[in-house]
Amino acid sequence: MAEAKEAYISILEKKLAELTGIEVDQIKKNQFANAADEAVAIREMASYVEGIVVQQAGVAQAGTVSPQIAQMFAHINAELGEERGAHALPPLKYDFNALEPHISGMIMEIHHTKHHQGYINNLIAATKKLVEAEAANDVSAMNALLPAIKFNGGGHLNHTIFWTNMAPDAGGEPQGAVAQAIDESFGSFQSFKDKFSAASVGVKGSGWGWLGYCPNQNKLEIATCQNQDPLQITHGLVPLLGLDVWEHAYYLQYKNLRADYVKAFFNVINWENVNERHENARKNAGH
Repeated sequence: MAEAKEAYISILEKKLAELTGIEVDQIKKNQFANAADEAVAIREMASYVEGIVVQQAGVAQAGTVSPQIAQMFAHINAELGEERGAHALPPLKYDFNALEPHISGMIMEIHHTKHHQGYINNLIAATKKLVEAEAANDVSAMNALLPAIKFNGGGHLNHTIFWTNMAPDAGGEPQGAVAQAIDESFGSFQSFKDKFSAASVGVKGSGWGWLGYCPNQNKLEIATCQNQDPLQITHGLVPLLGLDVWEHAYYLQYKNLRADYVKAFFNVINWENVNERHENARKNAGH
């Protein structure tokens, strides 16, 4: 594990030198190690999937399959139109450096092409083993795959939403129906901003800050999720706006100042996308 982390640090050092000309020797390696945490988690999950052994048909014991497995694939299909196992990296609708100076192009490139792709690779591997387990009727193996499907499927889903939630020359205050909903749910945009920022900064370890829609109460709520847990499965909220607060998403630029990163995020929020998500969520809920 230490060798894998050092190898990833070496790649980041080379990339940083190519793109910025910064003397890497002047930057503490623990900063890169923090940025490598997600890559390590992805590799560990790949090993976890590989270690699950599916019993032969007729040997496996029956049981109840966790409904979260089907829910995870259903949410991915609703967002991306992808059938189970047919997952691919969605292209960005803007250049890697288009969100600068708020989010660096180097972070965006590594985040999108390396980390997000890693989730997809693991999700495909987990799905293949799930098909094998289903053929053998090995419910134990199916349920053992849930953490991998939830982590990697959530990583795929959450990042897909995150990319669309941002845009160049965006930010500011929202307009339209979502602006009214924010006022009704939180009192004012500033109140929402304060609460969303506090929740996102306050996530313990790695996770996400979310603005979600509650179908039952027809209102907006702020919530947080650990690691890559999907908002809808965790809290029953439809995701409208998500902020990745894993250290890899900001550490190379903001170091340990997560609050500065959260503040900068408000300069790139694509409120048109949030409005569209809000409208669709309300329609689907019959409101």
